[in-house]
This record gives sequence, structure tokens and C-alpha cells, in this order.
Amino acid sequence: SRILRRNQEKFMEKLIEISLKILFWITVGFVVLYLPRIIGWFGALRPQKRLTNDKKSRFALLVPARNESLAIGDLFRAIGEQDYDSDFFDVHVIVKEPDDPTIEMAENIGAHVHVVPEQTCKGDALDGALKTILTAGEKYDAYLIIDADCALAPDFLSRMNDAMASGADVICAKKLVKNHLPAKKGTSNIWTDCNGVIWTLIDDMGNRFKSDHGITCMTVGTGLLLRGSLIEKLGGWPYRETLTEDIELMYDCAANGYSTYYTSYAKCYVEESPVHSMTNKRRWRWMHGVVASRRLYRKKLRQGGNLKNRYYTTALGLTYLYMGICTAYFAFFACASLFTALIGNPLWYRMLIPAAAGFGAIYLSFFLMTACALIVEHKNLPYKFFHRLAVLFVHPLFYMEYIRIVGDAILFKKERRGWEGIERVEAPEEVHV
Repeated sequence: SRILRRNQEKFMEKLIEISLKILFWITVGFVVLYLPRIIGWFGALRPQKRLTNDKKSRFALLVPARNESLAIGDLFRAIGEQDYDSDFFDVHVIVKEPDDPTIEMAENIGAHVHVVPEQTCKGDALDGALKTILTAGEKYDAYLIIDADCALAPDFLSRMNDAMASGADVICAKKLVKNHLPAKKGTSNIWTDCNGVIWTLIDDMGNRFKSDHGITCMTVGTGLLLRGSLIEKLGGWPYRETLTEDIELMYDCAANGYSTYYTSYAKCYVEESPVHSMTNKRRWRWMHGVVASRRLYRKKLRQGGNLKNRYYTTALGLTYLYMGICTAYFAFFACASLFTALIGNPLWYRMLIPAAAGFGAIYLSFFLMTACALIVEHKNLPYKFFHRLAVLFVHPLFYMEYIRIVGDAILFKKERRGWEGIERVEAPEEVHV
């Protein structure tokens, strides 16, 4: 019995030693492969060069607004407060039903209303409105897509006009959490703040470096500008195969060489749901669309994208792979520990060592990423010290929920095409500009 127990102990020690070494070298390999992307995290530590534009561009603001009457008041108010000459921009609000309450609100600010009854997703709404505008012969220097639940800084259009001097086909604005605005006091909590970290990851820890080095930016479907010449070339909005029309655009830019630019000076405020279930609903929809878009453009990227763009537009896949391996590693040793306990092996607890290492590798990765995000975005975060600490320690766990969402998207490959409502934070309904 003693010899058997000693042999079991030696076997477990050897297994644990080998497994920890394997996890270590897998982590080293991931860091090496992901290092160019990690370097990009620090691209925003220096102020971005400020562009100026002597020419006033004529903008069309496209606002997909199906059933958004509860939230759109903030956006309409922000549009009325722009310091940009109102003669140089038009507002185009897109709805599905002719009796949508948003229509009356849009008419109060002098917006053009497009009823697109056949829309099943945001891409359909954009395509319907754009084709109507193009058919009517309207000429705009650029089209700006703004989600209905957003708000804009008063100089947003002026700063986007400056960014036009970059010559880029597609321009991304800086996204911040709308719930942090003074007017929205009381609408933020740990869920809005954790989910809001993603905008820092995408913009100042991603797009800033990419923009400075001529790499295709990650295009997000709000605060997004497309030059008029590109829209005319596309003949509307062709990105309608998935629920993430913006990610389809990103891959198409990488495959066809459309230039992109990110401006940190044009600020768009994005509403975050204070309800965890609503946040997960958005994340589920977004990740399934991202995975579907990647499959859709895989061949085009191989044929047309340069190596640099292919790497940066697909580097997220390395994260999926590493987190998947660590999750499987954790699950295996957690089950091994449970099994050895059930058969009465007194050394069952030793299997928890590699299980903890697998979980720790995931948590530590997200913890370091969160710490970098809080440093990069510290000037724009109205957090007190202890709330900042809460975000620092909770966000890695919040982000780990993506493992289940991504796993579902990759394994089951099912994307819901139907429109689903998202709970909104109410805004003023009566807006006159």
C-alpha cells in the first residue's frame, strides 16, 4: 500500500511537472506570436498628431433608428449642439415601420426619414437609405454612421472634418462610454464600466497604432465615416451577410486596400446597458457576427490582403486559440481532481495545481490587458480609486465570459439573422433644434 501510494505520488508529481512546462511553453509561444499586437497597446501613450482641414466637407449623418425613440433624444440634442455649420450636413434617419414614433422626433429636427420595411439587420437599413440618396443624385463628401443610442461631443463633426485631411477612405472616431456623461448620471455600474473597456482595447490600444502604421483599423459601426467616393463605388452598403456589417467592412478594406484612419479627437459616446443579461446579448450577437465575417472573407484576405493586414485583422484568433487551450487545460485537471477524489485517492488536491495554473493564465492575461487599458484611458475615466480597483479585478472575469460565447460561435456556427431589441437607457423624447 505504501509502495503503491508512493508510485502514485511520483506519477502525479511527474504529470504535474510536465503539464506545467507544457502550459509555460504554450504561453511563451502565444506571447511571441501576439507580441506585435501587444506592442500596439502602447501606441496611444504619445499624443496623436492633430490634423487640420481648411475645406468644409459636406456630411450625411446616417442614423439607423428602428424602434429607438426611447434613446435617440440624446443624439438629436447632440446634433443640434454641433459647432459645425449646419449648412454642411444633413441628417438621415432610417426606420422600418411608417408609424415608428422616431419619425416625428426626426422631423422635429429637420431630418430626412427613410422607411426601409425590408430590413432584417443594420446593413439592410444602411443599404436602403444609401441607394435612395444615390438615386436622388445627392452628393456628399462623406457619410457618417451614428447609432441611435449614441451622443456626440460638440466638436465631433469639426474633428471628423479635420480627419478628412488624412485622405483615408474610412475614418474611425474615438468611442467613450455615454453613461459617464454628467447628463446620464446614475446609469452606470460595474457592467457598463467593464463592457466599456472594449472601446479602449479597440481604439487607443489598437486602432491608434494601426492608423499610425498604415494598417487596416478595426471598424466599429458607430462614429464611422466612409468617403463619398467609396460609397459611390460600392453603390450602397454591400456588407449584409452577417450581423456585424462593420467587421465585414474591415475585412473588405484589408482585402481591397481601402485606406483607414483613426482619430482620437472626434469623440462619440456609446451607451452601455447597465443590465448584465443585455450586455451578454450584445456580446453574443457581436461575436457570432465576427466569427461569421471571418469565415466569409477568409479567401478574399488570402488573395488580396498583405501580410501585415492579414495578421492584425486576424490576431484576435490567436487569443481565441490560447484561451481555448487554457480552458481545456483547466477543465481537464479540474475533472482529474474530481475523479481522483471520487475513487478515494488522498492526493486528489494536487491535481488542482495545474487546474489553478490554467485558470490563472487566463485571468492574468486579461488582468494585464485591463491594467494597460486603465492606464491608457485614465484621463477619460471618471472613476474613484476603489471603483478603478473593482474594474481592474472584475473585468478579467467579465472578459472570460467571451470564452463561452466564442466557443459557441465557433463550434455551432449559428448566427441569428432576426432583429432583437436591446434594453435602452431612456433619453428626452421631445427634441427641437
